[in-house]
Amino acid sequence: MIVRRCSIEDIDEIYKIEEESFTDPMKKETMEKDILRESYYCYGLFEDKLMAFVSFEKVFEEGQIISVATKKEHRGKGFAKKLFCEITDAAKKDGVELFTLEVRSDNIAATGLYKSLGFTEVGVRKNYYKNPLCDAILMDLHL
Repeated sequence: MIVRRCSIEDIDEIYKIEEESFTDPMKKETMEKDILRESYYCYGLFEDKLMAFVSFEKVFEEGQIISVATKKEHRGKGFAKKLFCEITDAAKKDGVELFTLEVRSDNIAATGLYKSLGFTEVGVRKNYYKNPLCDAILMDLHL
């Protein structure tokens, strides 16, 4: 398994995982534009094909996590955690001091993952998610 920064050539695989992971996936066109921007980072865990990815937007010393997703058949194997640990080092070297994210309050697996990585809950956005309606838990990780 290797971890590397994703490129435009990986968009189809990223989009497939995004679609199977989220009730309101990001549009493919948006992903294509984002991946070309210097402030957008998307790292993937690969073994022949993409197995998991993490994307974030860097604004000054903050990394706003956009997506963390694992291909359906590889979930529960620790791939997202492994990938996140790898990108944390790369983000620190690039000046990121804080990661922030929103996670659905009903996504127990994701919330557990983030807590195991050291994220702490810092707030709630009521009715943030629409499909279905759900609060967002705001979490931070100081690097």
